Amino acid sequence: MAERKMTGWAWAWGMIALAGLVPFAADMLRNFQLFAPAQLAWSGAAVLAATSGFYGLCALALATIGRRWPGFRLRWTARIFAGAAALVFAAFLYDANLTELRLAFGWPRPAALGAVLALFCLYWAVAARLGAKATSGLLLLLLAFRAGQAGLAVASAAARGDDLVAAKEIAVYEQVKLARMPNVYFICLESYHGFDAMRELYGFDNADFRSFLGENGFVVAEDVLSNYSFTMTSLQSFLQMGHHYAAGAFGNHDSLYARGFISGSGTYYNPTLRILKRNGYDIVYLLPTDYYYRPGAGLVDHSLLKRSWPFAPLKASLPRFIGREPETVVPDYPRQVAETLANWPLDRPTFFFAKLGAEHSADGYDYRTERDAFVARYKAAVVRETAAIETLCRQIIARDPQGVIVLAGDHGAQSYKCSRRGFAATKRTGEISADRLVRDCHDVLLAIRWGNDPNPAAYPYRSLVNVMRFVFVQLGGGEALRATAAADSAYLLDDVGLLHVAEDGQPLAEWAVVPRKGWR
Repeated sequence: MAERKMTGWAWAWGMIALAGLVPFAADMLRNFQLFAPAQLAWSGAAVLAATSGFYGLCALALATIGRRWPGFRLRWTARIFAGAAALVFAAFLYDANLTELRLAFGWPRPAALGAVLALFCLYWAVAARLGAKATSGLLLLLLAFRAGQAGLAVASAAARGDDLVAAKEIAVYEQVKLARMPNVYFICLESYHGFDAMRELYGFDNADFRSFLGENGFVVAEDVLSNYSFTMTSLQSFLQMGHHYAAGAFGNHDSLYARGFISGSGTYYNPTLRILKRNGYDIVYLLPTDYYYRPGAGLVDHSLLKRSWPFAPLKASLPRFIGREPETVVPDYPRQVAETLANWPLDRPTFFFAKLGAEHSADGYDYRTERDAFVARYKAAVVRETAAIETLCRQIIARDPQGVIVLAGDHGAQSYKCSRRGFAATKRTGEISADRLVRDCHDVLLAIRWGNDPNPAAYPYRSLVNVMRFVFVQLGGGEALRATAAADSAYLLDDVGLLHVAEDGQPLAEWAVVPRKGWR
């Protein structure tokens, strides 16, 4: 009898531990590409330790009650353990469910909260009915299913991730020999529009910044579009100097391949980084978080972050009221960037990659009710961040006047999104023209300072995909490189799939769904 009781308590532990591990695993399945394997392992172990500790507290409390009140029936013990498991389950699913219900269905917060409470009660009732052993078995099956799905996704990434760049293009890239090797500063500007779009879409005249650029030798390109609609996919195409057609889309409009690719790690062939390394460049990433790359991996020689926080996946899975973001953040970022640039030796050519900029609309944003407030926030962000951009440019020019500086937005601020359904839903309403929607989503600033080069060529800047190719050509990389130029197409990943929304830098009136047939 005692042995059966101990077995029952062991199953109760399993039920509570799995109530935390299963939703954690489900969340990581959607977003595991954000994290390194070691981070997932550490966070999984932390979930197991925390739930085991919670079980221990429950068991201690129930044992104490049983000693004081011997009549306390075992079935009540089972029900309390079931309630503890339901509480753990709801804690991990609270934020995800509350957010999904509000964004996907437009539920008000009280209704969404009521649905989460109902889920908690349902889980408690089912667990109490089935018992700890059966509930644990069911959760183990769910965990195995999720693990299998994750394994297939990882296998797919490993099989396809080394095929992002065509062999004929690699053959050209491997032969690029630069005649001049100044330092190159790539400053990615979050959601930063070109001057015309910023004035027409947001009623903001950024003329002072345009004057600053002109006075400091920048060439400003007009009517440039990002090739993709999200930061990671846009950065990937910029460094790839080609199209990937969002083939690695995963989770919340993210990419399975982007971070490994941007880092130049493993089998990922990053043309920009490979050309730079073959020509003797150091690669320095001055990025504010590890959201964009893998610290300490790949072809990056130096970064502000040496390693990612091991428990980032766990804090990403817990309710947001804890107040932490799922990424490792560089403290006092502007100061660290300034100090690194001030002290970095100039005896070797270096490629610097930093990120500043404004902001874009959030998930679930609905232009019909929120646009006015967002436009006000966006203008304020532009004013604040433009000052930071000017400060950084002045510092670079003062110390390294021969350096090439590339200022490029990653995508537009996206003020016309229609809730979770995105831009395609807005277009279906007919309220906003297709041209305006494309510019709102894709129009970006592009400005290049060529250092002491007196005769920069007039390159056909229509999108971002060929910018680094033109930089290498200008530095003497050869006309064979120019011949590999990619199409100036723009693609929007939306609720209906991948949409072709611009060609040759011009918005299309009709958006066609791109067939998803492998990479090409």
